[in-house]
Parts: sequence; C-alpha cells; structure tokens
Amino acid sequence: MDKFKLAFVIHNHQPVGNFDYIFEYAHQKAYASFLELLKQYPDFRISLHQSGILWDWQEKKHPQYLELINDLIKQRQLSLMTGGFYEPILTSIPERDVKGQITSLNQYLKKHFDVIPEGLWLTERIWEPHLPKVLAQSGVKFLPVDDTHFIYAGWEENQLTGPFVTENENYKVILLPISKQLRYLIPFGTVEEVIDELKEKAEINPEGMVIYADDGEKFGVWPGTYEHCYKKKWLELFFEAIADNSDWLEVIPLDEAAKVKPVGRAYLPSASYAEMLHWSLPPKAFVEYENFENYLKDNEVFDRFDRFVRGGHWRNFLSKYEESNLMHKKMLSVSEKLLTCEQKAVPNRKLLEQAKESLYAAQCNCPYWHGVFGGLYLPHIRQAIYAHLIKADNILNNLLGNSDLHMESKDYDADGKDEVIVTSKPFTSVFKPEKGGSMIELSLNEHDFSLTDTLSRCKEGYHLKLKHAKSSSDEDGTTSIHDLIIAKEECLEKYLVEDWYLKRCFLDHFFTDDVYLDNFQEVKFGEEGDFTIEPYETEINKNDGEVIFTRKGHIWRPGRVIPIKVVKHFRFNNERATIEVLYELTSQDYFPVEVNFAIENNFNFQAGHAEDRFISIDGKRHENSFLDSIGSYYDSKTFMAIDRYRHIAVALNAQTPAEIWHMPIFTVSLSEAGFEKVYQGTTFVNKYHLSISERPVKLSFTLLTGTPEEVSQGLKTLSMVAVP
Repeated sequence: MDKFKLAFVIHNHQPVGNFDYIFEYAHQKAYASFLELLKQYPDFRISLHQSGILWDWQEKKHPQYLELINDLIKQRQLSLMTGGFYEPILTSIPERDVKGQITSLNQYLKKHFDVIPEGLWLTERIWEPHLPKVLAQSGVKFLPVDDTHFIYAGWEENQLTGPFVTENENYKVILLPISKQLRYLIPFGTVEEVIDELKEKAEINPEGMVIYADDGEKFGVWPGTYEHCYKKKWLELFFEAIADNSDWLEVIPLDEAAKVKPVGRAYLPSASYAEMLHWSLPPKAFVEYENFENYLKDNEVFDRFDRFVRGGHWRNFLSKYEESNLMHKKMLSVSEKLLTCEQKAVPNRKLLEQAKESLYAAQCNCPYWHGVFGGLYLPHIRQAIYAHLIKADNILNNLLGNSDLHMESKDYDADGKDEVIVTSKPFTSVFKPEKGGSMIELSLNEHDFSLTDTLSRCKEGYHLKLKHAKSSSDEDGTTSIHDLIIAKEECLEKYLVEDWYLKRCFLDHFFTDDVYLDNFQEVKFGEEGDFTIEPYETEINKNDGEVIFTRKGHIWRPGRVIPIKVVKHFRFNNERATIEVLYELTSQDYFPVEVNFAIENNFNFQAGHAEDRFISIDGKRHENSFLDSIGSYYDSKTFMAIDRYRHIAVALNAQTPAEIWHMPIFTVSLSEAGFEKVYQGTTFVNKYHLSISERPVKLSFTLLTGTPEEVSQGLKTLSMVAVP
C-alpha cells in the first residue's frame, strides 16, 4: 500500500537592492543551514525555488552552495523549480516579460545544474485566472497555490487531497493546494503538533497527500527562528520525527506530487494568501476586515464562514499607494519602449540586452507593495528599482533616437488624465497638471537616480496596534511574524502624520497667517488657497522647450473669496541639467492682497543621518545640517542637498530671497522586525510674504542637478554661492 505523502517546498528570495549583509545573514542563518542539515536526512526529499537574484549572489559569494545543490540533485534529494528570474508578480508585468523572466531562470538552472524545471513558484502565490495560458506557453506544467484559493472557490478542505487541473483557452497546468495549517505550524508549532496534523490527514486519506510550501527565511531569518530551529533543534527534531514515522509517511518533492492522478478540474478566483489580501485593503477596510474576523472567531463561527471572508486584490496596492503606481507605470513605459526597439530590429543587440536585464531587475515585486514586510516603505529597495528603470529607459531612448529634448502629453499613470513628460539628456521629469501642476518625477539619467523617490505619510490599518507594541521580541522563535507586535524604538506615535497630497515638487501653498515650520511639519497648517492639488491648464511650447501651467483659483478670507491666478513656467535645456522656473501671481481683487505664498519641494537621498549627505543654505553648511534635521532660515536664496556617497546634488536658487524651511519625512511602518521609523526624504519650503495685485508678481528660480561640483559651478554663475 502506498504511503501518505508530504510534498515539501522551500522558497528563498532576497530583493533587488537589498544590503549585502542581509544576503549574507540570510544565507548563513537560513539557506545554507537548512540544506546542510537536510543532507543528513537523505529520505527527506524536497523541492527548492530560489530567485535568480539570490542564485547570482550565491554564485559570486558562496560557490560551494551551488556545489551542495548539485550534490543534492544527484542524490535525488532535491528538485529545482523555476519562476520569474527577478521574482516579479507575474500578473503585474506584460506577458512577453513573464515569458522572458521564466526563460532567463530556466537558462540559468540549465547552465549550472543541467535541469529545466517544469514546476513554477508563483510569486507571493498571486493567482489570476488568465495565467494558465502564459505559463503553459513558458513550459510550466505545475505549481503550488494556497488551499485558500480553492476554499474561496467553494471547495472543502477535505477534498484537497492531491493535484487539480485548470486551464485557460485549453492551456492546462496542474495546481497543488498548499496547506495553510501546515504553513502556520511549521516551524511555529511543536513537532508533535505537526505530526498529529499529518496523522489526522492520513487517517482521512491514507494514500493521499498534503503540500507544504513556504518561505525559507522562516528557518533562521525571521525573529528568533535561528535560535528556535537550530540551537534548540526544532528542525532536527522535525526531520527525526518524519524518519520515525516513515512506515506510513513519505516526504517527496513537488514534481512527484504533480504526477499523481488529478483529483479533478478546478477554476480558481483571483487570490493570494489571506494576509496579502488583507494588507491590500485601504486603512478603514483593513480595520473592519480584522474586526469582522475577530467577531466571527469570538462567536465560534469563523471556521464555518471564513471562506466568505476575504480581503482585496493585489492590484489594489497600485491605488492604495500612488508611489507604487508611479513606479509600476514607469516600468510599463520602459517595457513598451523595449518592445518598440525589438519590433524595429534595433541593431545594437548588446545594449538591447542590457536594457532588458535592467527592466527585468526593476520588475522585482518587493517595493511595489507593503504588508508585514517593509516593501514599498524601504527607500533603498525603491531606489534600486528606479536605478534599473532609469538605466533601461536611457538606453532605449538612445536606441530609438529620443535623446534630444522630447515633450509629450499622455496618461502616464493610468488615472484617465494626461500628464506631461519631458525627457532630455540630463533628466526625465513628469508633471501632473490635474494635481497642482506639480512635478511628480525628476530622474537623473546620467546617474541612474530618482531625486523625487519620496514616500508620503499615510494612515495604515496596523497603526492602531502601535500602542500595544512591546519593546523587545519573542526570542524563542515560536511566534510568527504575522503575530508579533514589537516597537523598535519608543514614542513612535508622534510620527503618525498623514499627508493629504503627494510629497513631490513645485507644490503651491497659500498659508494662513498662523502657519509656522512646526505645524506645517505636523500637517496641522491652514491652507487658504485651492492650488496645491487642484487642476492647472497646460500649454506645451516645444520650440522653446517650455511647459506652462496656469490656474485661475481662489483664496478664502472671512466674508470674501478672492480670485487669484498662478502661472508657472518650466523651461528646459537638452544639455544643461537645470530647469528655469518662473512663477507669476496676480489678483483680480480691487485692492492688493497680502498672501503667504510657499513653494514646496521634496527630495530623497535615502540616508537621513549620514555625514556624507547634508544640506547647505546659501553655500553654508550649518551645525545641524543632516537631511533628517529641521531648520528655518530667513532672507535666503539657495538651498542645496548634497549626496557625497553617490556624488550627486540638487539645488534651488531663487532670485528673490525667501524664508527657507527644511524638515524630514518620517513614516512609521510595520516590518518582520516590528514597528520602525523610516526616513523617506526631506521637505524644502520657500515661503514668501507677497502683496499681489493685477500687475504680476514674479518669482524666478533655477533648479540645478548633477555632481556637487557641477551644481556648485552653476550656483557660482548664478549668485556666487559655493558648496561647503
């Protein structure tokens, strides 16, 4: 009689742009430790998926790990799985890129291990019903998905005893349901609880199977798990227990499980694991979802009705976070340019392949969403994605002959309204006329860097848990990261600020008289105009390299509404990394109007408190000049943010002196390590007290970018301001 089977899958991944020491830590604590222990138990046979990012790193830093993999493959103890090389969410990228990413990983595995896997690891287990076609066309024959996907479709848990067939346009793949119960028990339950769960399933279906598939980081990287899994020997005890029960239990890799006769045919809805669907909800729905789940549990009916309780959709992250959407739409724009180059049979294949590789790297899923992992909230991960996007975009623009100054209006961010995109040799900028005529992107093409990669502060559903957070973690590793509530520092509540607009550039404010730096930073300031997020009319003058935004708006005063007109001109030069900016403010009121007009700009160099990144005002580096510092300076013309680490800088020089403020943007997010404060950029404000009448008041600025030396020279030319 056949034994009951446990199909066991481990998935290992690190994001593009993650710090080298994190790769090293994860490799030592989880990836290598797990396989070295596994090798001692030859009857425990598993499937392994690793992203190409991780394979590349290990090949360079730990080639002996690849030798270990080869040994385990030869011993038939290990089978490898494919996926997107750079671990993209497959449903978020064009199908041509899905095929390209899978082909890239297949080629790597064929070259290094002489295998071409037929099983695929589905990134974040995000399933949509159209996937079977593109997967089958890519040579994929089977993949694991969560049992909750089946439960949502109406299947009973006791029916999920083996593989299922699904199709789209008659392109078929095999689906293998992952046990949520085992995901939660391994390694956080006791070994006895895991064996009891397996026995219970075996008693119901002695010749059936159950599938475990989850992150390898659970075995050494998640808080407390290295101590739990290795020093306290949970993993060794688990392997021993499996061996002790080998008379009725066999552990197999997933490719063998996929060959078992299918249970039947299944069509699954769009889904991911339950936590992901929860995270994708807006804050109010996030809390209501959690409260409803608790209500069902308190009334002891959750197990009966949980199939009807589900969160949102992964794509909701693109509407929940404007920053995620902008990154995603830039990625799609680059992909379209790559397709155009391929269709035109551009002769320089080497450059084309470089662009494709950078595009694929920029499709790494991690910074496009946020849950219990930092994701979008991690500036260094976002920066890496933007670096690859800018590099690919620059290559493709040159190949397409678009390196000269190019200006166009189109719906860039898929909101149904046109944006203005200006591309030149030094930089690419995107303006959003419908939201204050603001500049929402400024990328330095020659430095592969986005100056405007900031993150606005917003409410998160999990912020309500902050008051219950502990100051230290449960170090025994028996608590899942989904259940840990830890604060990495005290008094984080004071940083729970919500911005009502996207923190980017050339945002126009008309402050009330009681607005100061402190209440502006806390977003408790009075705004008497309708210019910050309201629509501006657009005029593009390609001959002069100029974009003009105009709004006829108002400011509100007690007892009256005053019509105000703001016109802002942006003039570009294809060779110089500068933008000339001219504001014209007029009033149609009978008498001159006294206003507090301010222009806000936000930039990010990732490290808020580092000696090699700082602020200067009028050429002087003050005592407290870190990017995360707070400062106010009267009668000043120039602010400059300098990044000596990357050797880049940005400055805004004004012809008319202003009161200049600078302050940091801090968000509070929840990661696997707990609640933490993260620096997301620096806000600069040029504040003016003006008297506006029918005769235009003009304010002229020059935005300068480039190396610190280039910006310094530009400032010297403008106003004799030197870089400290």
